[in-house]
Amino acid sequence: MSAGGLRLLFAVFLLAAFTGAVANDEEAYFGEWSNDHGDALRITAETIQLNDDKSIPYDDITEDSDGSFYLLQITSPDESNSFDGKYIRITFGSDADRLTLITYRTHADALNQRNESSRSEWVATDEED
Repeated sequence: MSAGGLRLLFAVFLLAAFTGAVANDEEAYFGEWSNDHGDALRITAETIQLNDDKSIPYDDITEDSDGSFYLLQITSPDESNSFDGKYIRITFGSDADRLTLITYRTHADALNQRNESSRSEWVATDEED
């Protein structure tokens, strides 16, 4: 194999290794959460679910975050969902076991953090119970 072929093979190997590592990383918001009203929130790598409602698919469309916030876009074609909006901003303060979930109806509102549809506070649930 030529030197160019070896470099290409090495580059493909590095890309595959990097992509695999990223896919295995868990975001800070993954898990089980609860609020003061007794609601349950479950977020996986592909879906978000409130209480016993149907799981809703989403995409993480976060850009330029320092890890203190994430922006999710609900990808379900249904206009109605459990979250009163198609865009969800998740923010963390100094406590990684607490998050604020804010919903917006438009992408522009979510990016500019204006015209909130709803806001709720959540605490990580102890999964060992």
